[in-house]
Amino acid sequence: MEYENEPMDESQVVSIVRGKINDCLNESGGEISETRMENYDFYVGKEYGNERDGFSSVVTREAMEAVEWALPSIMRVFTSSNQVVSYDPVGPEDEEEARQQTQIANHYLTRENNAFLALYNWFKDTLMYPNGYIKLFMDERIVTRLEEFEGLDMLQLQAAMVNLAQEGEVEVVEQESTYQEVMADNGFMSQSETFSVKLRVTKRIMEPKLVNVPPDEMLVAENCFSIDLDEADFLCHRVRKTYSELVEMGYDRDLLDGAGASYSGQFDEEDENRLFSEEEDEVDESDPSMRVYIVNECYLKIDEDGDGIAEHRKICMIGSTIFSDEEINYQPFVALTTVPLPHQHPGLSMIDLVKDIQKIKSTLMRNMLDNIYKANVRRKYVGDAFISDEAGTLDVLLDTASEFIPARDPGALREEQVQPIVSEILPVMKTMDEVQGIRTGITPQLSLDPNILRETTMGAYQAAISQASQRVEMIVRIFGETGMKQLFVKMHQLLRTVVDKDRAIRIRGKWVPFNPAGWRERNNVAVEVGLGYNSKAEEMQMLNSLLNIQKEAVPFGLASPGNVYNTLDRMVELGNVGDTQTFFTDPATIPPKGPPQPTIAEQLAMTDLQMRQAESQANLQMKSNEMQMKQQESVFTTQSEMAQEQQRMQMQIAELQAKLADMDADKKLKEAKTYKTLEEARKLDLENDGTETGVVDLLTEQLRGG
Repeated sequence: MEYENEPMDESQVVSIVRGKINDCLNESGGEISETRMENYDFYVGKEYGNERDGFSSVVTREAMEAVEWALPSIMRVFTSSNQVVSYDPVGPEDEEEARQQTQIANHYLTRENNAFLALYNWFKDTLMYPNGYIKLFMDERIVTRLEEFEGLDMLQLQAAMVNLAQEGEVEVVEQESTYQEVMADNGFMSQSETFSVKLRVTKRIMEPKLVNVPPDEMLVAENCFSIDLDEADFLCHRVRKTYSELVEMGYDRDLLDGAGASYSGQFDEEDENRLFSEEEDEVDESDPSMRVYIVNECYLKIDEDGDGIAEHRKICMIGSTIFSDEEINYQPFVALTTVPLPHQHPGLSMIDLVKDIQKIKSTLMRNMLDNIYKANVRRKYVGDAFISDEAGTLDVLLDTASEFIPARDPGALREEQVQPIVSEILPVMKTMDEVQGIRTGITPQLSLDPNILRETTMGAYQAAISQASQRVEMIVRIFGETGMKQLFVKMHQLLRTVVDKDRAIRIRGKWVPFNPAGWRERNNVAVEVGLGYNSKAEEMQMLNSLLNIQKEAVPFGLASPGNVYNTLDRMVELGNVGDTQTFFTDPATIPPKGPPQPTIAEQLAMTDLQMRQAESQANLQMKSNEMQMKQQESVFTTQSEMAQEQQRMQMQIAELQAKLADMDADKKLKEAKTYKTLEEARKLDLENDGTETGVVDLLTEQLRGG
């Protein structure tokens, strides 16, 4: 049966999108939202609500300690190296191109963006909440600035405008000109014109941008069972924008006025905790331009055209009004989780691992402090005989902080006996620390305590440190193999599909031109970072050993200067001390050396040979000159003889022509005389009545013979 369907109208699209939003994970008020709010309370040390007046209300901070202890190690791994992730080449011919694209992607991530802050917030969200999210997109915006110049002549002004025109469009905002008398070289006075101008430079910027997305702003399809968001059929970035911001972004004013989606009064508890302090108002409605709207930036698969195939589309919607709807092949989000759970999108955070421990230790700490306080400031049992009117009021006697305990014995006057429990509580807290260490890798006992170091060998201590860090190293591996790999795949895809003109960036001291439009698609990437301080130290030690071996191998041709440079380059990168070119010279950039210098004997022999060659060359030159002179003389003689012969022939020709002319004249004269005689003969024949006399024939024969 052939599939038949009608294209969707706007109301149908709105209905589908709103339905998917309502069914999403991370929705406000849902289970994950409650978990995030609870984890935040544990992190900031919020009281549990079971506190009593007169007793300790201290809250231990295991949640914060776990996050803040793990975060520096994770950040050091992913930000201490200039190359976080590398693209795998697809063949030997692709080695150089893959290396260059790796450098470009890392440059855009670490240099063009404030990657440290974005990654810090992303990783911290992940450690605190079930998921952390980051967004990589192409930021296209118009930037304007004012440039002011004073006292410029016409040439200087033109040069300044030409330079600014290379950045963008230049508009003259204000211009003033002044004239002043100056003495010319010829002694006469002349006028000089100078300009003071204010120019507006408008520049179009288009560059990759990396931003951390708050978890409560990210909506994920309920049927997403993977940490990979590319497998989700619906994603939504629910962001808050003011009316002014939306207008600057190009949103239609009329549609905004009719959208009716002001965010006023719609903040839930999670939003309020993150966005506002207790003293702040939620929304200031006094200025209409600052009115807040919810913008749902949705990425989904939907069959709008009714052809039976769902297309990937990006739909921006406020309320029930669609502001943009376009087909796409790219979704900009990457998700992370600290402890992935199979077949689920949300995982477990670092705080989830220690929440119960924090509650237990807080309770134990409160009891211990209460016990210590009671032991130090002991109350007294007091009978009626010792109670004054002022001290005997019911409120005073019932006050837990009161120094007195009312007793039935009228003569009672003794101190309260307090049983110390600190010795019983401390082992329990130590046990909780051990449990926390197993779960998170945080082991307070493995500090650089001199007493511990005296009792433990360095090897055993390092082994204990290594074992304790395995948990954090596993988290680093998860972050690298999931989030960071996906981030760099998206960086490559974004550059390849959006940037369509030649660019040049400075990488490690060199300017590298590139055009991403000609890149091949890449999906295979490899994490290029160590998994902790110890791993980097071990790699540096290994490189030092390798460098010593290379030094011995170079004379035998087993290692080249390029191999040594690669080792030094990696060492500088691990040390994070700058560009390698600052400390070492790349052998590939060194021009080839000339031949070795000859010895003195070789130089003398070379000089003698050069003299002989010069003498031989001089003889050859003399012979050549002689031959040229002889040839010139022969040519001159030949030319003279030819000229004489030509002159003689010309004279003979002239003589012949004269003879011919004379002969022609004689011939004509004879012909004239003959003509006259023949006429007379014919006349004679006529006179003889036509009788042939033979005179004509006789004359003709004479003429022929003559």
